[in-house]
Amino acid sequence: MGVIGILSGWEQTAAWLVLTAVLLSIVSGKVRYEIPAFGGLLLLGLLGLSGSSGLFSGFASPALFTVATVLVMSAGIVESGILSGLGRKIAGRIHKPKNQILAVFLTTGLISALMNNVGAVGVTLPTAQRMAKRANVPASAFGMPIAFASILGGSLTLIGTASNLIVSTYRQSAFGAPFRMFDFSLHGLVILGTGILVVFLCRVCGLDPIGQKNVEHNSQIQEEHSEVPEITAGRSLIKSLLVLLPLLAAILLTGAGILHPSVGFGIVVMLWLATRVLSYKNALESINLPVVLFLGSMFGISGILQETGALGAAIDTIRPMFEALPPFWLILIFLFITALFANILDNSVSAVLMAPVAIELSRAGGLTVNPDALLMAVAAGASLGVMLPTHQATLVVSSSMEFSKKSFMKTGAVVVLLAGILSTLVIYAVWR
Repeated sequence: MGVIGILSGWEQTAAWLVLTAVLLSIVSGKVRYEIPAFGGLLLLGLLGLSGSSGLFSGFASPALFTVATVLVMSAGIVESGILSGLGRKIAGRIHKPKNQILAVFLTTGLISALMNNVGAVGVTLPTAQRMAKRANVPASAFGMPIAFASILGGSLTLIGTASNLIVSTYRQSAFGAPFRMFDFSLHGLVILGTGILVVFLCRVCGLDPIGQKNVEHNSQIQEEHSEVPEITAGRSLIKSLLVLLPLLAAILLTGAGILHPSVGFGIVVMLWLATRVLSYKNALESINLPVVLFLGSMFGISGILQETGALGAAIDTIRPMFEALPPFWLILIFLFITALFANILDNSVSAVLMAPVAIELSRAGGLTVNPDALLMAVAAGASLGVMLPTHQATLVVSSSMEFSKKSFMKTGAVVVLLAGILSTLVIYAVWR
């Protein structure tokens, strides 16, 4: 028994040390994020903490396939040209620059709810650049709202952001059923609405986040993250129907829980390929292999933490503290811890780290809150990666429409604080 205990303790320690090394490497920014994640997974395999089948089980996750499918769908929407001319329609109906900025914010947020946030930026960014030029206002006046909207809008639906898909997958593994398409929408609307409130009304407090232009420039970041999907101008009624009908059907079926998103949206992609709405070349190019490698590796590391009992041991240590908290404060703390990870690391990493903690805490017993409330807190917190200008969508926008990073951080901090509190109230009322 003593030997078994020593081996068990050694395995748990090794698992936590590897995860810590992976996270520190990601934070340092000295290497691409997928390299330490995959390297950490291989190291755990080398140490014998998991067999080959379990080691790479993260790459069989439904969330990973759904993320890849959503990336392809984003490319299909852009390639179809169904959203071309959107900027002209906005400018034709709304003439004041301030109102145009608000309209672009809302448009970007809603588009981001149904596609990859960088894809949403690719749809609205060229339009915003032309609108800023015509209105003779700094491009940064449109840039910062687009950056906020593309991130916050993803919180509205299951497929709006990878972190929601990750949380849903952990729920399915633990309790047998995933979250549905619009289960996230109530707190997502609060998050997006808070972004609107802060970005457009904070001038009352003397803060003017969208009226400054940043002169800072980082050529390395611009080169790495400035690629925006190219919008195809061609569009026809038949092509629009071929895009919209399968997409709407998949949204309805997944929203009702009839189809899993990985199946529903996989069928959409296949139909688009068959009808040549989406070219096979663009479909392959849109699958971001570094993201797939990164997420699959992090899922694998998370699984090993659970298999070795490392996560359970940590939960046993912190459980008394969480058991003493009232439900509202427990949800709030979970949300803000996740938001901290989302800003320092990545929204996907934050979801991979915190969703298993929520599930293990609920399984251990003693909590007075529904585990779904904690998972929703993880989803909401992961969608608040707007405090630091390091999110990929933010880097894409800032490379084309430079804005003050200091102003972005100040505004983002206010958004995180207010949206975190308000969305906690919603989650507490709906899911506890």
